[in-house]
Amino acid sequence: MKTFISLLIISCSAFSAPDLSNPRETFRTFLKSMVQVKNKQNIKTAYARAASTLDLSNIDPAAKAEASIKISEALINIFDRMEKIQYEKIPTSPKSNIWVYDKQIVGESYAEISLKKIDDKWLFSKETINSIPVYQKLLKDNKIVKGVVKLNTWRERLRADLPVWSQKQVVFLELWQWIGLFLLLGAAYIVEKILSLMSTAIINRNILVFKEAHNEVIKKATIPAGKIVLLYLVFINLYWLDLAPGELAFIKRTIYVLSAIAAVWLGHRIVEILSFYFHEKAQLTRSKFDDIMIPLATKTCFILVYIFGILLIAASLTIDVTGILAGLGIGGLAFAFAAKDTLANFFGSIMLVLDRPFDIGDVITTGDIEGTVVEVGFRSTRIRTFYDSIISVSNGELMNRAIDNKGKRRFRRLNTTLGLEYDTPPQKVEAFCEGIRQLILSNKWTRKDNFNVYFTNFGASSLDIQLMVFWETSEYAREQAEKHRLMIDILRLAKDLEVGFAFPTQTVHLFNETAKPEHKVPEKYIDEGIGRAQSLLKVPLSLKNPRSNANDEEQFGKNDIGV
Repeated sequence: MKTFISLLIISCSAFSAPDLSNPRETFRTFLKSMVQVKNKQNIKTAYARAASTLDLSNIDPAAKAEASIKISEALINIFDRMEKIQYEKIPTSPKSNIWVYDKQIVGESYAEISLKKIDDKWLFSKETINSIPVYQKLLKDNKIVKGVVKLNTWRERLRADLPVWSQKQVVFLELWQWIGLFLLLGAAYIVEKILSLMSTAIINRNILVFKEAHNEVIKKATIPAGKIVLLYLVFINLYWLDLAPGELAFIKRTIYVLSAIAAVWLGHRIVEILSFYFHEKAQLTRSKFDDIMIPLATKTCFILVYIFGILLIAASLTIDVTGILAGLGIGGLAFAFAAKDTLANFFGSIMLVLDRPFDIGDVITTGDIEGTVVEVGFRSTRIRTFYDSIISVSNGELMNRAIDNKGKRRFRRLNTTLGLEYDTPPQKVEAFCEGIRQLILSNKWTRKDNFNVYFTNFGASSLDIQLMVFWETSEYAREQAEKHRLMIDILRLAKDLEVGFAFPTQTVHLFNETAKPEHKVPEKYIDEGIGRAQSLLKVPLSLKNPRSNANDEEQFGKNDIGV
Protein backbone atom coordinates (compact mmCIF):
# COMPACT_ATOMS: atom_id res chain seq x y z
CA MET A 1 0.00 0.00 0.00
CA LYS A 2 2.85 2.38 0.85
CA THR A 3 4.50 1.56 -2.47
CA PHE A 4 1.30 2.34 -4.35
CA ILE A 5 0.90 5.67 -2.50
CA SER A 6 4.51 6.63 -3.20
CA LEU A 7 4.13 5.82 -6.90
CA LEU A 8 0.92 7.85 -6.98
CA ILE A 9 2.68 10.83 -5.40
CA ILE A 10 5.58 10.55 -7.84
CA SER A 11 3.23 10.36 -10.84
CA CYS A 12 1.19 13.34 -9.63
CA SER A 13 4.33 15.38 -9.08
CA ALA A 14 5.59 14.37 -12.52
CA PHE A 15 2.53 15.78 -14.26
CA SER A 16 2.16 18.90 -12.09
CA ALA A 17 3.37 22.26 -13.38
CA PRO A 18 7.05 22.88 -12.52
CA ASP A 19 7.82 25.52 -9.88
CA LEU A 20 10.11 28.15 -11.41
CA SER A 21 9.25 31.01 -9.07
CA ASN A 22 12.82 31.51 -7.81
CA PRO A 23 16.37 30.26 -8.56
CA ARG A 24 16.27 27.59 -5.84
CA GLU A 25 13.06 26.01 -7.17
CA THR A 26 14.34 26.16 -10.74
CA PHE A 27 17.51 24.28 -9.67
CA ARG A 28 15.40 21.81 -7.73
CA THR A 29 13.07 21.21 -10.69
CA PHE A 30 15.95 20.68 -13.09
CA LEU A 31 18.00 18.39 -10.86
CA LYS A 32 15.04 16.23 -9.81
CA SER A 33 13.94 15.87 -13.41
CA MET A 34 17.39 14.71 -14.45
CA VAL A 35 17.49 12.28 -11.50
CA GLN A 36 14.33 10.72 -12.95
CA VAL A 37 16.11 10.45 -16.29
CA LYS A 38 19.06 8.76 -14.62
CA ASN A 39 16.70 6.31 -12.91
CA LYS A 40 14.73 5.87 -16.19
CA GLN A 41 11.44 7.00 -14.64
CA ASN A 42 8.96 8.89 -16.86
CA ILE A 43 11.81 9.81 -19.18
CA LYS A 44 9.78 11.89 -21.65
CA THR A 45 8.03 13.83 -18.91
CA ALA A 46 11.29 14.31 -17.03
CA TYR A 47 13.05 15.69 -20.10
CA ALA A 48 10.10 18.04 -20.73
CA ARG A 49 10.26 19.37 -17.13
CA ALA A 50 14.01 19.84 -17.41
CA ALA A 51 13.56 21.69 -20.71
CA SER A 52 11.02 24.02 -19.05
CA THR A 53 13.86 25.43 -16.90
CA LEU A 54 15.90 26.51 -19.95
CA ASP A 55 15.70 29.74 -21.94
CA LEU A 56 15.56 28.28 -25.45
CA SER A 57 14.48 31.48 -27.20
CA ASN A 58 17.67 31.50 -29.28
CA ILE A 59 17.16 27.92 -30.48
CA ASP A 60 15.45 27.34 -33.84
CA PRO A 61 12.01 25.77 -33.23
CA ALA A 62 12.91 23.06 -35.76
CA ALA A 63 15.62 21.73 -33.44
CA LYS A 64 14.20 22.81 -30.07
CA ALA A 65 13.00 19.34 -28.96
CA GLU A 66 16.31 17.60 -29.66
CA ALA A 67 18.33 20.61 -28.45
CA SER A 68 16.53 20.73 -25.09
CA ILE A 69 17.44 17.08 -24.41
CA LYS A 70 21.06 17.53 -25.44
CA ILE A 71 21.45 20.77 -23.43
CA SER A 72 19.84 19.18 -20.34
CA GLU A 73 22.22 16.21 -20.53
CA ALA A 74 25.26 18.45 -21.01
CA LEU A 75 24.22 20.76 -18.15
CA ILE A 76 23.66 17.91 -15.67
CA ASN A 77 27.06 16.44 -16.60
CA ILE A 78 28.65 19.83 -15.82
CA PHE A 79 26.92 20.02 -12.44
CA ASP A 80 27.90 16.43 -11.66
CA ARG A 81 31.60 17.26 -12.24
CA MET A 82 31.59 20.63 -10.44
CA GLU A 83 30.10 19.95 -7.01
CA LYS A 84 27.10 18.59 -5.23
CA ILE A 85 24.39 21.23 -5.36
CA GLN A 86 23.32 22.56 -1.98
CA TYR A 87 19.88 24.12 -2.24
CA GLU A 88 20.24 26.25 0.89
CA LYS A 89 22.99 28.27 -0.80
CA ILE A 90 20.72 29.20 -3.67
CA PRO A 91 18.63 32.30 -2.96
CA THR A 92 14.85 32.41 -3.15
CA SER A 93 14.59 36.21 -3.42
CA PRO A 94 17.55 37.62 -5.36
CA LYS A 95 17.89 41.40 -5.51
CA SER A 96 18.09 41.60 -9.30
CA ASN A 97 16.54 39.74 -12.23
CA ILE A 98 19.82 37.90 -12.89
CA TRP A 99 21.51 35.55 -10.47
CA VAL A 100 24.91 34.07 -11.31
CA TYR A 101 25.75 30.63 -9.98
CA ASP A 102 29.30 30.41 -11.39
CA LYS A 103 31.72 32.43 -13.53
CA GLN A 104 34.77 31.22 -15.39
CA ILE A 105 37.42 32.91 -17.55
CA VAL A 106 39.36 30.46 -19.69
CA GLY A 107 41.90 32.24 -21.84
CA GLU A 108 39.94 34.72 -23.93
CA SER A 109 36.64 32.91 -23.30
CA TYR A 110 34.17 33.96 -20.66
CA ALA A 111 31.59 31.53 -19.33
CA GLU A 112 28.92 31.61 -16.70
CA ILE A 113 26.05 29.62 -15.26
CA SER A 114 23.25 32.00 -14.41
CA LEU A 115 19.50 32.27 -14.09
CA LYS A 116 17.36 35.08 -15.45
CA LYS A 117 13.83 36.11 -14.58
CA ILE A 118 11.61 36.01 -17.66
CA ASP A 119 7.85 36.53 -17.28
CA ASP A 120 7.86 35.65 -13.56
CA LYS A 121 9.90 32.49 -14.25
CA TRP A 122 13.53 31.93 -13.39
CA LEU A 123 15.26 30.12 -16.25
CA PHE A 124 18.81 29.09 -17.06
CA SER A 125 19.94 31.96 -19.25
CA LYS A 126 21.05 31.97 -22.87
CA GLU A 127 24.54 32.78 -21.64
CA THR A 128 24.50 29.50 -19.70
CA ILE A 129 23.58 27.52 -22.82
CA ASN A 130 26.29 29.30 -24.83
CA SER A 131 28.85 28.57 -22.11
CA ILE A 132 28.31 24.78 -22.12
CA PRO A 133 31.21 24.03 -24.59
CA VAL A 134 33.62 26.06 -22.40
CA TYR A 135 32.61 24.22 -19.24
CA GLN A 136 32.85 20.85 -21.02
CA LYS A 137 36.47 21.55 -21.99
CA LEU A 138 37.23 22.91 -18.54
CA LEU A 139 35.75 19.93 -16.66
CA LYS A 140 36.50 17.07 -19.09
CA ASP A 141 39.19 15.60 -16.77
CA ASN A 142 37.10 15.98 -13.58
CA LYS A 143 35.48 12.93 -12.10
CA ILE A 144 31.89 12.65 -11.07
CA VAL A 145 31.25 14.14 -7.62
CA LYS A 146 31.09 11.50 -4.91
CA GLY A 147 27.56 10.38 -4.09
CA VAL A 148 26.14 11.53 -7.46
CA VAL A 149 24.75 9.04 -9.92
CA LYS A 150 26.29 9.39 -13.37
CA LEU A 151 24.02 9.95 -16.37
CA ASN A 152 24.65 7.27 -18.98
CA THR A 153 23.38 8.15 -22.44
CA TRP A 154 23.65 6.49 -25.84
CA ARG A 155 25.62 9.51 -27.03
CA GLU A 156 28.43 8.88 -24.58
CA ARG A 157 28.45 5.15 -25.36
CA LEU A 158 28.50 5.87 -29.10
CA ARG A 159 31.38 8.31 -28.85
CA ALA A 160 33.28 5.92 -26.61
CA ASP A 161 33.03 3.21 -29.27
CA LEU A 162 33.90 5.44 -32.22
CA PRO A 163 37.57 5.79 -33.25
CA VAL A 164 39.21 9.12 -32.48
CA TRP A 165 39.82 9.99 -36.14
CA SER A 166 36.08 9.80 -36.90
CA GLN A 167 35.30 12.49 -34.31
CA LYS A 168 37.38 15.20 -36.01
CA GLN A 169 35.52 18.31 -37.18
CA VAL A 170 35.13 18.57 -40.98
CA VAL A 171 33.12 21.58 -42.21
CA PHE A 172 30.65 22.05 -39.33
CA LEU A 173 30.13 18.31 -38.70
CA GLU A 174 32.26 15.54 -37.32
CA LEU A 175 33.52 12.99 -39.83
CA TRP A 176 31.36 10.16 -38.48
CA GLN A 177 28.31 12.41 -38.76
CA TRP A 178 29.06 13.05 -42.44
CA ILE A 179 29.42 9.33 -43.02
CA GLY A 180 26.19 8.64 -41.14
CA LEU A 181 24.35 11.35 -43.10
CA PHE A 182 25.40 9.89 -46.47
CA LEU A 183 24.52 6.36 -45.32
CA LEU A 184 21.13 7.63 -44.17
CA LEU A 185 20.53 9.29 -47.56
CA GLY A 186 21.61 6.13 -49.37
CA ALA A 187 19.33 3.89 -47.30
CA ALA A 188 16.39 6.27 -47.75
CA TYR A 189 17.04 6.38 -51.52
CA ILE A 190 17.02 2.56 -51.73
CA VAL A 191 13.75 2.41 -49.78
CA GLU A 192 12.25 5.07 -52.07
CA LYS A 193 13.21 3.12 -55.20
CA ILE A 194 11.78 -0.12 -53.81
CA LEU A 195 8.48 1.60 -52.98
CA SER A 196 8.45 3.27 -56.41
CA LEU A 197 8.92 -0.07 -58.20
CA MET A 198 6.20 -1.67 -56.06
CA SER A 199 3.73 1.16 -56.69
CA THR A 200 4.45 1.07 -60.44
CA ALA A 201 3.83 -2.68 -60.53
CA ILE A 202 0.55 -2.28 -58.61
CA ILE A 203 -0.61 0.50 -60.96
CA ASN A 204 0.25 -1.52 -64.07
CA ARG A 205 -1.55 -4.64 -62.91
CA ASN A 206 -4.49 -3.52 -60.82
CA ILE A 207 -5.38 0.08 -61.65
CA LEU A 208 -7.01 1.15 -64.91
CA VAL A 209 -8.20 4.72 -64.68
CA PHE A 210 -7.52 6.14 -68.12
CA LYS A 211 -8.13 4.68 -71.53
CA GLU A 212 -5.15 6.49 -72.97
CA ALA A 213 -1.53 7.04 -71.90
CA HIS A 214 -1.49 3.70 -70.00
CA ASN A 215 -1.66 5.45 -66.62
CA GLU A 216 1.54 7.39 -67.28
CA VAL A 217 -0.08 10.36 -65.55
CA ILE A 218 -0.42 8.38 -62.31
CA LYS A 219 3.14 7.08 -62.56
CA LYS A 220 4.43 10.66 -62.77
CA ALA A 221 2.73 11.41 -59.44
CA THR A 222 4.72 8.64 -57.74
CA ILE A 223 7.98 10.57 -58.31
CA PRO A 224 7.25 13.50 -55.93
CA ALA A 225 5.54 11.08 -53.52
CA GLY A 226 8.77 9.07 -53.43
CA LYS A 227 10.79 12.21 -52.71
CA ILE A 228 8.51 13.01 -49.76
CA VAL A 229 9.06 9.48 -48.41
CA LEU A 230 12.85 9.88 -48.82
CA LEU A 231 12.89 13.21 -46.96
CA TYR A 232 10.67 11.82 -44.20
CA LEU A 233 12.97 8.84 -43.64
CA VAL A 234 15.96 11.15 -43.38
CA PHE A 235 14.08 13.52 -41.07
CA ILE A 236 13.02 10.92 -38.48
CA ASN A 237 16.52 9.44 -38.28
CA LEU A 238 18.53 12.65 -37.86
CA TYR A 239 18.30 12.17 -34.10
CA TRP A 240 20.88 9.37 -34.21
CA LEU A 241 23.56 11.63 -35.70
CA ASP A 242 23.83 13.64 -32.46
CA LEU A 243 24.01 16.94 -34.34
CA ALA A 244 24.54 20.29 -32.66
CA PRO A 245 21.40 22.47 -32.45
CA GLY A 246 22.59 24.88 -35.16
CA GLU A 247 23.51 22.19 -37.69
CA LEU A 248 20.38 20.18 -36.86
CA ALA A 249 18.17 23.24 -37.38
CA PHE A 250 19.81 23.99 -40.74
CA ILE A 251 19.34 20.43 -42.01
CA LYS A 252 15.76 20.30 -40.77
CA ARG A 253 14.91 23.64 -42.36
CA THR A 254 16.37 22.38 -45.62
CA ILE A 255 14.21 19.25 -45.37
CA TYR A 256 11.15 21.41 -44.62
CA VAL A 257 11.72 23.53 -47.73
CA LEU A 258 12.42 20.51 -49.95
CA SER A 259 9.33 18.77 -48.57
CA ALA A 260 7.22 21.85 -49.32
CA ILE A 261 8.54 21.89 -52.91
CA ALA A 262 7.85 18.15 -53.24
CA ALA A 263 4.34 18.70 -51.84
CA VAL A 264 3.66 21.40 -54.46
CA TRP A 265 5.06 19.05 -57.10
CA LEU A 266 2.77 16.27 -55.88
CA GLY A 267 -0.21 18.64 -55.76
CA HIS A 268 0.53 19.66 -59.36
CA ARG A 269 0.59 16.02 -60.44
CA ILE A 270 -2.66 15.25 -58.61
CA VAL A 271 -4.38 18.17 -60.37
CA GLU A 272 -3.05 16.81 -63.67
CA ILE A 273 -4.52 13.38 -62.86
CA LEU A 274 -7.94 14.84 -62.07
CA SER A 275 -7.83 17.10 -65.14
CA PHE A 276 -6.87 14.18 -67.39
CA TYR A 277 -9.61 12.01 -65.89
CA PHE A 278 -12.39 14.58 -66.28
CA HIS A 279 -11.14 15.52 -69.74
CA GLU A 280 -11.64 11.93 -70.87
CA LYS A 281 -15.12 11.91 -69.31
CA ALA A 282 -15.95 15.21 -71.05
CA GLN A 283 -15.15 13.69 -74.42
CA LEU A 284 -18.00 11.22 -73.88
CA THR A 285 -20.58 14.01 -73.46
CA ARG A 286 -22.18 16.17 -76.16
CA SER A 287 -22.18 19.31 -74.03
CA LYS A 288 -19.29 21.69 -74.57
CA PHE A 289 -19.80 23.36 -71.19
CA ASP A 290 -17.36 20.95 -69.54
CA ASP A 291 -14.80 21.78 -72.24
CA ILE A 292 -14.69 25.30 -70.75
CA MET A 293 -15.06 24.31 -67.09
CA ILE A 294 -12.30 21.68 -66.96
CA PRO A 295 -9.42 23.92 -68.21
CA LEU A 296 -10.64 26.80 -66.03
CA ALA A 297 -10.96 24.58 -62.93
CA THR A 298 -7.54 23.07 -63.67
CA LYS A 299 -5.89 26.48 -63.79
CA THR A 300 -7.69 27.50 -60.58
CA CYS A 301 -6.41 24.40 -58.78
CA PHE A 302 -2.88 25.02 -60.06
CA ILE A 303 -2.95 28.56 -58.67
CA LEU A 304 -4.29 27.36 -55.30
CA VAL A 305 -1.57 24.68 -55.13
CA TYR A 306 1.15 27.24 -55.87
CA ILE A 307 -0.22 29.72 -53.32
CA PHE A 308 -0.35 26.96 -50.72
CA GLY A 309 3.20 25.98 -51.64
CA ILE A 310 4.48 29.55 -51.26
CA LEU A 311 2.85 29.81 -47.81
CA LEU A 312 4.26 26.40 -46.85
CA ILE A 313 7.78 27.37 -47.92
CA ALA A 314 7.44 30.69 -46.09
CA ALA A 315 6.38 28.86 -42.93
CA SER A 316 9.32 26.46 -43.36
CA LEU A 317 11.67 29.48 -43.41
CA THR A 318 10.09 30.83 -40.17
CA ILE A 319 8.44 33.70 -42.04
CA ASP A 320 5.32 34.89 -40.23
CA VAL A 321 2.56 33.71 -42.56
CA THR A 322 -0.19 35.15 -40.34
CA GLY A 323 1.42 38.56 -40.71
CA ILE A 324 1.39 38.19 -44.48
CA LEU A 325 -2.29 37.19 -44.46
CA ALA A 326 -3.13 40.09 -42.14
CA GLY A 327 -1.21 42.42 -44.44
CA LEU A 328 -3.21 41.15 -47.38
CA GLY A 329 -6.39 41.94 -45.48
CA ILE A 330 -5.25 45.47 -44.64
CA GLY A 331 -3.95 46.15 -48.13
CA GLY A 332 -6.83 44.42 -49.86
CA LEU A 333 -8.48 47.67 -50.89
CA ALA A 334 -5.29 49.09 -52.36
CA PHE A 335 -4.58 45.80 -54.10
CA ALA A 336 -8.09 45.68 -55.56
CA PHE A 337 -7.71 49.21 -56.88
CA ALA A 338 -4.27 48.51 -58.38
CA ALA A 339 -5.39 45.21 -59.90
CA LYS A 340 -8.85 46.30 -60.99
CA ASP A 341 -8.23 45.19 -64.58
CA THR A 342 -7.02 41.79 -63.42
CA LEU A 343 -10.05 41.39 -61.15
CA ALA A 344 -12.35 42.51 -63.98
CA ASN A 345 -10.86 39.85 -66.22
CA PHE A 346 -11.16 37.23 -63.46
CA PHE A 347 -14.83 37.98 -62.81
CA GLY A 348 -15.34 38.24 -66.56
CA SER A 349 -14.10 34.65 -66.90
CA ILE A 350 -16.54 33.57 -64.19
CA MET A 351 -19.41 35.30 -65.98
CA LEU A 352 -18.39 33.69 -69.28
CA VAL A 353 -18.64 30.29 -67.60
CA LEU A 354 -21.98 31.05 -65.94
CA ASP A 355 -23.59 32.92 -68.85
CA ARG A 356 -22.13 30.62 -71.54
CA PRO A 357 -22.41 32.95 -74.56
CA PHE A 358 -20.23 30.45 -76.45
CA ASP A 359 -18.53 27.08 -76.11
CA ILE A 360 -15.12 25.83 -77.10
CA GLY A 361 -15.11 25.34 -80.87
CA ASP A 362 -17.84 27.91 -81.62
CA VAL A 363 -17.28 30.45 -84.40
CA ILE A 364 -17.94 33.92 -82.99
CA THR A 365 -17.71 37.50 -84.18
CA THR A 366 -16.98 40.22 -81.62
CA GLY A 367 -16.08 43.68 -82.85
CA ASP A 368 -13.80 43.24 -85.84
CA ILE A 369 -12.60 39.79 -84.66
CA GLU A 370 -13.99 36.60 -86.15
CA GLY A 371 -12.76 33.11 -85.45
CA THR A 372 -13.06 29.90 -83.45
CA VAL A 373 -12.90 29.90 -79.63
CA VAL A 374 -10.01 27.65 -78.57
CA GLU A 375 -9.55 28.46 -74.87
CA VAL A 376 -11.11 30.43 -72.02
CA GLY A 377 -8.54 31.41 -69.40
CA PHE A 378 -8.48 33.48 -66.21
CA ARG A 379 -7.41 36.68 -67.92
CA SER A 380 -8.33 36.27 -71.57
CA THR A 381 -10.13 34.21 -74.19
CA ARG A 382 -8.12 32.94 -77.15
CA ILE A 383 -9.73 33.00 -80.61
CA ARG A 384 -8.17 31.36 -83.65
CA THR A 385 -8.95 33.43 -86.72
CA PHE A 386 -9.49 32.08 -90.21
CA TYR A 387 -5.94 33.24 -90.96
CA ASP A 388 -4.84 30.64 -88.35
CA SER A 389 -3.55 33.33 -86.00
CA ILE A 390 -4.44 33.51 -82.27
CA ILE A 391 -6.04 36.66 -80.86
CA SER A 392 -6.35 37.09 -77.09
CA VAL A 393 -9.26 39.21 -75.86
CA SER A 394 -9.46 40.12 -72.16
CA ASN A 395 -12.51 38.59 -70.50
CA GLY A 396 -13.54 41.88 -68.92
CA GLU A 397 -13.61 43.55 -72.33
CA LEU A 398 -15.27 40.57 -73.99
CA MET A 399 -18.19 40.58 -71.54
CA ASN A 400 -18.93 44.20 -72.47
CA ARG A 401 -18.97 43.48 -76.20
CA ALA A 402 -21.72 42.20 -78.47
CA ILE A 403 -20.93 38.56 -79.28
CA ASP A 404 -22.32 37.07 -82.47
CA ASN A 405 -22.13 33.33 -81.89
CA LYS A 406 -22.31 31.75 -85.31
CA GLY A 407 -21.67 28.38 -83.73
CA LYS A 408 -25.14 28.51 -82.17
CA ARG A 409 -26.87 28.92 -85.53
CA ARG A 410 -29.41 26.19 -86.19
CA PHE A 411 -29.21 26.86 -89.96
CA ARG A 412 -26.82 28.47 -92.42
CA ARG A 413 -28.38 31.04 -94.78
CA LEU A 414 -27.63 32.18 -98.32
CA ASN A 415 -29.26 35.49 -99.25
CA THR A 416 -28.33 36.91 -102.62
CA THR A 417 -29.78 38.61 -105.71
CA LEU A 418 -29.58 37.17 -109.23
CA GLY A 419 -29.76 39.86 -111.96
CA LEU A 420 -31.16 38.81 -115.36
CA GLU A 421 -30.86 40.81 -118.56
CA TYR A 422 -33.70 43.21 -119.32
CA ASP A 423 -34.53 41.54 -122.62
CA THR A 424 -35.29 38.21 -120.90
CA PRO A 425 -38.87 37.13 -121.77
CA PRO A 426 -41.28 36.86 -118.83
CA GLN A 427 -41.85 33.18 -119.57
CA LYS A 428 -38.12 32.45 -119.12
CA VAL A 429 -37.98 34.49 -115.89
CA GLU A 430 -40.82 32.39 -114.48
CA ALA A 431 -39.21 29.14 -115.70
CA PHE A 432 -35.88 30.14 -114.23
CA CYS A 433 -37.43 30.87 -110.81
CA GLU A 434 -39.31 27.57 -110.74
CA GLY A 435 -36.21 25.68 -111.84
CA ILE A 436 -34.23 27.12 -108.87
CA ARG A 437 -37.04 26.06 -106.52
CA GLN A 438 -36.74 22.51 -107.79
CA LEU A 439 -32.98 22.57 -107.26
CA ILE A 440 -33.56 23.65 -103.62
CA LEU A 441 -36.18 20.94 -103.06
CA SER A 442 -33.89 18.24 -104.42
CA ASN A 443 -30.85 19.24 -102.35
CA LYS A 444 -30.24 16.96 -99.35
CA TRP A 445 -29.07 19.70 -96.94
CA THR A 446 -31.53 22.52 -97.65
CA ARG A 447 -34.56 23.37 -95.55
CA LYS A 448 -37.65 22.39 -97.51
CA ASP A 449 -40.06 24.38 -95.35
CA ASN A 450 -38.61 27.86 -95.82
CA PHE A 451 -37.00 29.36 -98.92
CA ASN A 452 -37.65 32.31 -101.24
CA VAL A 453 -37.10 32.57 -105.00
CA TYR A 454 -38.97 35.61 -106.41
CA PHE A 455 -38.66 38.33 -109.01
CA THR A 456 -38.52 41.26 -106.59
CA ASN A 457 -37.12 44.34 -108.31
CA PHE A 458 -36.54 46.21 -111.55
CA GLY A 459 -32.92 47.10 -111.02
CA ALA A 460 -30.89 49.82 -112.69
CA SER A 461 -29.52 47.35 -115.22
CA SER A 462 -31.14 44.01 -114.41
CA LEU A 463 -34.27 42.14 -113.48
CA ASP A 464 -33.55 41.21 -109.83
CA ILE A 465 -34.49 37.80 -108.48
CA GLN A 466 -34.10 37.33 -104.71
CA LEU A 467 -32.70 33.97 -103.62
CA MET A 468 -32.83 33.04 -99.94
CA VAL A 469 -32.21 29.48 -98.79
CA PHE A 470 -31.19 27.75 -95.53
CA TRP A 471 -28.92 24.74 -94.98
CA GLU A 472 -29.52 22.34 -92.11
CA THR A 473 -25.90 22.07 -90.95
CA SER A 474 -23.72 23.63 -88.27
CA GLU A 475 -20.47 22.97 -90.13
CA TYR A 476 -18.83 25.77 -92.05
CA ALA A 477 -17.21 23.40 -94.57
CA ARG A 478 -20.55 21.68 -95.34
CA GLU A 479 -22.23 25.07 -95.85
CA GLN A 480 -19.61 26.18 -98.36
CA ALA A 481 -19.72 22.86 -100.24
CA GLU A 482 -23.50 22.91 -100.62
CA LYS A 483 -23.50 26.59 -101.55
CA HIS A 484 -21.01 25.74 -104.26
CA ARG A 485 -23.17 22.84 -105.48
CA LEU A 486 -26.33 24.98 -105.66
CA MET A 487 -24.65 27.84 -107.48
CA ILE A 488 -23.12 25.50 -110.05
CA ASP A 489 -26.57 24.01 -110.68
CA ILE A 490 -28.07 27.49 -111.09
CA LEU A 491 -25.44 28.32 -113.71
CA ARG A 492 -26.23 25.11 -115.57
CA LEU A 493 -29.97 25.86 -115.38
CA ALA A 494 -29.43 29.38 -116.78
CA LYS A 495 -27.39 27.97 -119.66
CA ASP A 496 -30.05 25.38 -120.51
CA LEU A 497 -32.80 28.02 -120.46
CA GLU A 498 -30.62 30.47 -122.39
CA VAL A 499 -31.00 33.06 -119.64
CA GLY A 500 -28.26 35.67 -119.41
CA PHE A 501 -27.04 37.37 -116.26
CA ALA A 502 -26.84 41.14 -116.44
CA PHE A 503 -24.00 43.36 -115.40
CA PRO A 504 -24.08 47.16 -114.89
CA THR A 505 -24.39 48.86 -118.29
CA GLN A 506 -25.34 52.27 -119.67
CA THR A 507 -26.87 52.89 -123.15
CA VAL A 508 -26.53 56.30 -124.84
CA HIS A 509 -29.41 57.25 -127.21
CA LEU A 510 -28.74 60.04 -129.69
CA PHE A 511 -31.69 62.32 -130.20
CA ASN A 512 -32.89 62.65 -133.79
CA GLU A 513 -35.69 65.20 -134.06
CA THR A 514 -36.72 64.34 -137.60
CA ALA A 515 -36.96 60.64 -136.89
CA LYS A 516 -38.81 61.07 -133.65
CA PRO A 517 -41.93 58.84 -133.65
CA GLU A 518 -45.25 60.22 -132.61
CA HIS A 519 -47.14 58.51 -129.80
CA LYS A 520 -50.70 57.58 -130.58
CA VAL A 521 -52.76 58.18 -127.49
CA PRO A 522 -56.25 56.61 -127.46
CA GLU A 523 -59.11 58.76 -126.43
CA LYS A 524 -60.19 56.40 -123.69
CA TYR A 525 -56.66 55.64 -122.40
CA ILE A 526 -57.86 54.44 -118.98
CA ASP A 527 -60.17 51.92 -120.52
CA GLU A 528 -57.33 50.81 -122.78
CA GLY A 529 -55.09 50.02 -119.80
CA ILE A 530 -57.84 48.08 -118.03
CA GLY A 531 -58.58 46.04 -121.10
CA ARG A 532 -54.97 45.13 -121.71
CA ALA A 533 -54.52 44.06 -118.10
CA GLN A 534 -57.61 41.87 -118.21
CA SER A 535 -56.33 40.18 -121.37
CA LEU A 536 -53.03 39.36 -119.61
CA LEU A 537 -54.77 37.93 -116.58
CA LYS A 538 -56.66 35.49 -118.76
CA VAL A 539 -53.33 33.88 -119.78
CA PRO A 540 -51.12 33.95 -116.61
CA LEU A 541 -47.49 32.79 -116.47
CA SER A 542 -46.94 32.49 -112.69
CA LEU A 543 -48.19 29.79 -110.37
CA LYS A 544 -51.53 30.30 -108.71
CA ASN A 545 -49.93 30.23 -105.23
CA PRO A 546 -46.44 31.31 -104.15
CA ARG A 547 -43.99 28.48 -103.63
CA SER A 548 -41.99 29.07 -100.41
CA ASN A 549 -41.82 25.49 -99.16
CA ALA A 550 -42.31 21.90 -100.17
CA ASN A 551 -45.87 21.66 -98.80
CA ASP A 552 -47.63 24.18 -101.01
CA GLU A 553 -50.69 21.98 -101.60
CA GLU A 554 -51.28 21.47 -97.88
CA GLN A 555 -50.80 25.10 -96.92
CA PHE A 556 -51.91 27.09 -99.98
CA GLY A 557 -53.97 24.69 -102.08
CA LYS A 558 -53.23 23.07 -105.45
CA ASN A 559 -50.66 24.90 -107.52
CA ASP A 560 -52.28 25.20 -110.93
CA ILE A 561 -51.43 27.66 -113.63
CA GLY A 562 -54.05 30.35 -114.04
CA VAL A 563 -56.67 32.05 -111.99
